Amino acid sequence: MIREQRHLLYGLTNQSYSSKGIWLLGLLYFGSLFVAVFLSLAAWKITHFADPDGSSYLASKPYTKFFDRSRWLCVLLILPFLFWKCRITSFQAAGFTRPFLKTATTWFTYGFGMIAIIYASSAAFGAIQLKSDVSAGGFLSNLGNAMLAGILVGLLEEIVFRGLVFRMFYTVLRPLPAILLSSLFFAILHFKASAEVFTNTSPQEIGLYEGFYTAWAMMAALVTEFDFTYLTSIFLVGILLHQVFLLTSNLWANAALHSGWVFTIKAVGGGFETSSSANAFTGTTRVADGYLVILVLIAFCAIFAWKLRSKTSTREERKVPA
Repeated sequence: MIREQRHLLYGLTNQSYSSKGIWLLGLLYFGSLFVAVFLSLAAWKITHFADPDGSSYLASKPYTKFFDRSRWLCVLLILPFLFWKCRITSFQAAGFTRPFLKTATTWFTYGFGMIAIIYASSAAFGAIQLKSDVSAGGFLSNLGNAMLAGILVGLLEEIVFRGLVFRMFYTVLRPLPAILLSSLFFAILHFKASAEVFTNTSPQEIGLYEGFYTAWAMMAALVTEFDFTYLTSIFLVGILLHQVFLLTSNLWANAALHSGWVFTIKAVGGGFETSSSANAFTGTTRVADGYLVILVLIAFCAIFAWKLRSKTSTREERKVPA
């Protein structure tokens, strides 16, 4: 694959490389963990002061959930500064290009279709089945929440990971290692500290020690919470999303594809339950926990790799004088 100048940061040419983005990424990663210690403790103390019985929705959440949300809040707050430092000063520079409606509709449909294939395959093996209490009314009432979740997750994750993080790797490396390493980073970040860490600790006892311990647990989660099928699945998802970004040069395609996945899992997946026939190959309703999903993702990655190769070949042919 040939590096495309439009995806490089700092206005560099496709023959230039810079590691500045990786240093910024490291600062963001460790800085967000450090700040999250104090933000999460503040939110935790306020929540449990207002609800000492722990009966409300927020108070019933584990401390590690507060920490994770605080970490992502830090990332979102610092994101405009990072875009500015990387000379991404417009939506178009970030990767949101025209056409919007056609691109979004097409790739959302692709996302829906991919998850539908996975569910259909799991159902064919008897690993998942419709819930006994599923109804059309319940499905329709959940559509709005599913669509909102899809849009928010799709947009935010693609802006952060494809719009910025991937391009940081792309600016310092050639395309293939940039895809592989940024996909691995994407997968690692999906591992979090166990929600059971402080099960036997009262809310009043959560303090700085627990905060810094959670920061360490987040960094070590790949080892302590290791799951091969989950890691491989998310790694392949990252590769696929990077391929789509390079293929379309349009972040709307990524956001729509990602939204299609989340929407389908939330809207359709909620109507299924795991059966007794589920195993390591078929996986469960979690989607990313079976070898079957890995095979489906490998097939799609191969298709997009072929499309990228065809795109590169066509571009090279155009450069050759007649």
